Amino acid sequence: MTTRYADRFQQKAAVSSYDAAEYGAESYSSSSWRWQRPVLERVVKDFCAARSGPVRLLDFACGTGRVLSALEPLVDAADGVDISENMVAVARGKCPKARLLVGDVLAQPELLAPEYDLISCFRFLLNVEPELRGRVLRRLREVLRTPDGLLLVNVHGNARSLRHPAIAWRRWRQRASQRDVMLNEMSPGAAKRLLAESGFEIVRQFGFGLLPPTFYRTPLRRAAAALDGALAGDHFWNDCAIDLLFVCRPR
Repeated sequence: MTTRYADRFQQKAAVSSYDAAEYGAESYSSSSWRWQRPVLERVVKDFCAARSGPVRLLDFACGTGRVLSALEPLVDAADGVDISENMVAVARGKCPKARLLVGDVLAQPELLAPEYDLISCFRFLLNVEPELRGRVLRRLREVLRTPDGLLLVNVHGNARSLRHPAIAWRRWRQRASQRDVMLNEMSPGAAKRLLAESGFEIVRQFGFGLLPPTFYRTPLRRAAAALDGALAGDHFWNDCAIDLLFVCRPR
């Protein structure tokens, strides 16, 4: 049986494994984050420089504070919210300025401030149940400043990337073994439709990682990382990238 998103990281062991394995020093996710972070920081810096007033950030599904700790120094005020107390406990050690909250924003709408200038939402859309994706995005749309706020949201598994055959194979293996592993994907078209239906207009798109992560477990690891790093960012092949980052405004 597949574990619900709300239950997946409630245990300390699951949180420790996520931090140590998924984002370990030599992991593919860590490489992807090294490409994403400077792009994300530049988008936020440019946004803040163009504004005359203070900037308030919400990092939704903040987890252990990876994204929030990078963006917190760039804004005037920052909130992080996650459904896992154990995730937030780790984030508190990384994000000294931020106001960190635990809860379900659909069941507890009062958790969120009335208006944010920036909202970041990383590794959430694919991890949560499909029926909740639109509901959460519409809730974020309600608390994002109109018309000039920004939503920064990623899809960390593109169904049109070179990674897809390996994921399809792992899904088949998972069904045979009945293991519970998150192997969700979404195509760029599906992501764009979901965002549009939730009240957002995409103003920019970035892509990270063209080569399958399998390359990172071979002697070609350094060459693969160098190539993917050089090709990361805003390019015409973004729809083929494994990890997609969308910069959106409320419609």
